[in-house]
Amino acid sequence: MPETCASIMNPRPVTVRSTQTVGEAIEIIERNSFRSIPVTDEAGNVLGQFGVHAALRMLVPRIATEKMGLPDLAFVKDDLADMRRRLRKFWGKPVGDYVDPETYLVHPDTPLTKTVLALYHTHDNLPVVDEQTGRLVGIISYWDVVRKLIS
Repeated sequence: MPETCASIMNPRPVTVRSTQTVGEAIEIIERNSFRSIPVTDEAGNVLGQFGVHAALRMLVPRIATEKMGLPDLAFVKDDLADMRRRLRKFWGKPVGDYVDPETYLVHPDTPLTKTVLALYHTHDNLPVVDEQTGRLVGIISYWDVVRKLIS
């Protein structure tokens, strides 16, 4: 029988609730060197993920994130103090307002090859959810795969 993602998932994922702040989520991401973190509702259902990419989006003017390519941002002050000021505007807001709802989800019985292919295509962690309840039961990161391969 083929292996499934249950064999490589971390069954104790670190999460944030949608009501926690952007600042709390960023601190957890930084402290753990995560790429992203699952955001859940009070019942433990995955609403999406919040990650480094969303935090970086907060540092640049909105017009820069809506255009394709790299726009000329010569009008933007580009020092750390200004970027910190921009980030502070979001710091106390609920992280649920900035979640990426298009998160690719897998189930404990998702075949291992399909799981690794999803990691390759999404460039992000994969929340593992119970197919019946929709609740988060684990997470798979690149590191989980690497650790299993070399152990």
